Amino acid sequence: MISEPNIRPTTAGYIFDWHNGEESYLKINISRLSDSNRGLIGEIEIWPSFMEKYPLLSGIRFNLTSERARTGLAKRLANLKPQIEWQTIIEQVCMGVIELYRQGEPVLELTSNDDVGPLEYLISPLIPMGKPTAIFGDPGSGKSALLLILAIIAALPWHDNPLRLGAPASSSPILYLDYEADADDIRRLLKAFASGMGLGFVPLHYRRSSLPIADDLESIRNHADATKTKALFIDSTSLAAGGDLNRMDVATSYMKALRQLNMTSVSVTHTSKDREAKSKTIIGSVLFEAGFRSVFECRGQEDDDILDIALFHRKFNLGAKQKPLGYRINFNCQGNTVEWLDPKNVPEFVARMSNTRQILELLKGGSKSVREIIDELEISMPIACTALKRLSDKKLVVKLDNKQWGLLDKNAPLLSR
Repeated sequence: MISEPNIRPTTAGYIFDWHNGEESYLKINISRLSDSNRGLIGEIEIWPSFMEKYPLLSGIRFNLTSERARTGLAKRLANLKPQIEWQTIIEQVCMGVIELYRQGEPVLELTSNDDVGPLEYLISPLIPMGKPTAIFGDPGSGKSALLLILAIIAALPWHDNPLRLGAPASSSPILYLDYEADADDIRRLLKAFASGMGLGFVPLHYRRSSLPIADDLESIRNHADATKTKALFIDSTSLAAGGDLNRMDVATSYMKALRQLNMTSVSVTHTSKDREAKSKTIIGSVLFEAGFRSVFECRGQEDDDILDIALFHRKFNLGAKQKPLGYRINFNCQGNTVEWLDPKNVPEFVARMSNTRQILELLKGGSKSVREIIDELEISMPIACTALKRLSDKKLVVKLDNKQWGLLDKNAPLLSR
């Protein structure tokens, strides 16, 4: 008589464990599950207690919903170890996985009286805790260098960083998943920033990656648990997604993998093909941008060994978007340095700001007529009028008696959207 197994969920699937008294005599791990019109497909690994070094069966994908596949697998195992009731065991595994996989998360009752704290950040105001964040930009815009700087801020933690970013209270180990460079590339860059900024010893958990994240969940989770990782930094989505980024199933698989890992994450990715567009988007399926809770566009302006970076907050599902943020990286053989930069001081960045932001900045220099606003910002009459109405509704600008528009307060903050 086969006993009922203990079932433990993992990041990538489920582990079934059969006991004889207090001792385990058989473990079966089902991972890399995918549900489609063909059925529920999974990868099986079988460890009888008498086999310590190698599993009895490993790396076999089969259809848990197919009677023929179940019967065939049970017969194959019976040929290997006939003393075990494989047909019953395989049925327990398949039925258990199907029920658990398809029942989903429990339903919760939420009310307006529930106690809930404010949104927490790993690095404020860029990286919200427990959420997937994306930083996208053109090649050479500085997004990978910025990702490493953010990892340094979290790992030390670097409280007095010149970027004016809020570091975590204590060291927050980062698991850096690199799909584009190698360990020596990151070592050199890490040493350059540590030397240039006088940081001393900076630890970083680094992993050169090639498998798509969706196919590597268990290994990533094991590494994260072993290093007590608080966040994943992924460079970049283009390879980590493991397929044509324009396909909806590739985007869905990537975002689902991040959700299964249930960790703070920052994904560096590339920009859409139209590089000259004023408002850009993440390359690939719209489901990428839909899945990320926070999305920043990274713009770079390079001059010899100086790289100016501006971050524009393009999407935020959790509150008001941040105003543009700016940083300057000085690349030097004696060590790299980084500093805060007002993006309004870089004309190329101002041109990328929203129309409402540009109008606010323009009016800080004095009142303007609609015609003057149109001419100076090179926008159309409808766009200017729409933006001015929005600013007026926000009580940030006012129409003066001379038919010009001015700020109600010259120190008025920039709009969040």
